Amino acid sequence: MSLESVFCQGGPLRRVFSHYEPRQAQTTMAQAVEDALEAGGVLLAEAGTGTGKTLAYLVPALLCGRTVVISTGTRNLQDQIYFKDLSQLLTALEVDASVAYLKGQENYVCRRRLAQLAHTGRALAHPAHRIEELLSWSKRTHSGDRMELPQLADDDALWQEVCSTKDTRIGAKCPFHSECFVTLARQRASRARIVVVNHHLYFADLSTRLKGGTLLPKHSAAVFDEAHLIEDIATEFFSVAVSSSKIWHLAQDALASVRCAALSIDPYENTRPKLADAVRSAAQDLFFNLGAKEAGRVDFDPTGLSREEIERYHRLDSALEALQHSLLAIEGQDEAVDHAAHRCDDLRRDLASLLGRPPKDYVPWLETRARSVVVGMSPIDVSGMLRDGVFFNLPTVVLVSATLSTAGDFTYLKSRLGLDFPTQDLSLPSPFDYSRQARLFLPTDLPDPRDSTFMDAAAHWTAQLAQLTLGGALVLCTSIRGMQGMYERLAQCAPFPLLLQGQAPKSVLIDRFMQDTTSILCATSSFWQGVDLPGHALRLVVIDKLPFAFPGDPLTSARIAALNESGRGAFHAYQLPQAALQLKQGFGRLIRTARDRGIVAILDRRLLTMSYAKLFLRSLPPCPATTDFAELKQWWLECEKSVTPQNGEPAD
Repeated sequence: MSLESVFCQGGPLRRVFSHYEPRQAQTTMAQAVEDALEAGGVLLAEAGTGTGKTLAYLVPALLCGRTVVISTGTRNLQDQIYFKDLSQLLTALEVDASVAYLKGQENYVCRRRLAQLAHTGRALAHPAHRIEELLSWSKRTHSGDRMELPQLADDDALWQEVCSTKDTRIGAKCPFHSECFVTLARQRASRARIVVVNHHLYFADLSTRLKGGTLLPKHSAAVFDEAHLIEDIATEFFSVAVSSSKIWHLAQDALASVRCAALSIDPYENTRPKLADAVRSAAQDLFFNLGAKEAGRVDFDPTGLSREEIERYHRLDSALEALQHSLLAIEGQDEAVDHAAHRCDDLRRDLASLLGRPPKDYVPWLETRARSVVVGMSPIDVSGMLRDGVFFNLPTVVLVSATLSTAGDFTYLKSRLGLDFPTQDLSLPSPFDYSRQARLFLPTDLPDPRDSTFMDAAAHWTAQLAQLTLGGALVLCTSIRGMQGMYERLAQCAPFPLLLQGQAPKSVLIDRFMQDTTSILCATSSFWQGVDLPGHALRLVVIDKLPFAFPGDPLTSARIAALNESGRGAFHAYQLPQAALQLKQGFGRLIRTARDRGIVAILDRRLLTMSYAKLFLRSLPPCPATTDFAELKQWWLECEKSVTPQNGEPAD
């Protein structure tokens, strides 16, 4: 079956996708993916929103006959591809291709941990009916995937105690191994030709392979959708980190494992709870004295610890050693207990490395969170790891995203991912008519973003713009402090329902925003990308500042220093293109379908005054820009006249 026959007007896609229309850019991308699968090499395919890039790589992957791993940046996209797109394509193309999806193991319930929780005093910390609901669900579910529990919050404490994790998974010796959801999912993946994963799992596999193990089936090609996220996620998996909560959970798991074990002899039965308490107490004493008063990541110099801090570390190490010794005393009687002892040893080794002199190419850091403190170190540059572990390890790699280039130049992304060899580069524009569907507004009377009066002025403009669009606004801020400041000021001057990132799980906030089309959602971080809000619900995107990475972040600072020392100039080689890609992502939240209309307002005067502003503007979709609010208002009111009263969506 040829690609032309698949993507043509009367082709098979029309039978399953009722609104399918041929798009030249989609066919062009599909042909490039097919060529890469046949000839090998690395393909960078930047495809604007609305191109149909998912089908453009799934069709050649299904038709090529090779084992292909599809890796996505988010679980939502992973679910959409597996449960919707692949299912419909298999029907349309009538190909015999086995498909499977595999997630990180923390997405699956662990039968052993759930049974352990239900039979120990730890269950008393949670309502009995919730334990019973999980037990009942675990008996009828086929996947064990938390996706089946929409009522479960992202940070649900109960799920943290019953999910499978890298630290708690025992493996083949577990009594539940044959019915383990992670085991079953991996077995299905090993038999499939198309395996859908996410970037976190892919790089967890790469990290595991470097240690001699494996999580994913052997494959000859990989497609990375949302490939602009690769560097950050790879950095996370090549980092080393220990948190106070990780040590607390170890102590809890160790006690629970012993209580559930059938032991013939336990010389530490009466003293082990005290040993676990000593571990928890020593961890809290060390970590929370190291932690900062405000949340966030800061520089950390392990070689500059005070005498008191060194003594706290030694008390924690001694407490972990004592707990480990008590577990080793009953070694061989129960696999879960043995595993807990090994976890003690791993933690002690990681702590010793984190509190010693860091390797040359790593930067140490300390992060204070709401409920824990983390000590870690991360690689300054992952390009070599990615080049050797991914691009030189597979015959074909395809990188796909709406944001891979800055002003049409792929240099930045290639330098960050280790692509210092010839690649096939493709840039396809969005089919949307931005000149008709959108306007970019750049107000001229705002103070410098570093000025103390900026936040008040930014909130004033946001409220005025929201008055024009009658809400339906997503306010993207570059920091948590900026987000909270904007929210507090809008509460005083904007007569619309306000939503704030962190008040509820992300999915709940999105549902509320889509249901109440007059609302304003203030957000940061994850809402800049991977959020799909099509239709009339979102008609205004406000971006408070140009999204330059915070130079005070230890990893960012180290990367800037390394580039400057090499003579490359960090601002133009790293900071500027990184910010341009992030701005492009934020802009991309607005227009998601051919029916959408809306305004993007960027409240940063540097777009009007600085020479580098040209790179930002050239990187955005071809949208008319204005500094005149009266002109903007007139355009918007004309757009509103075309709104269909029946459904509230703009009519084409």
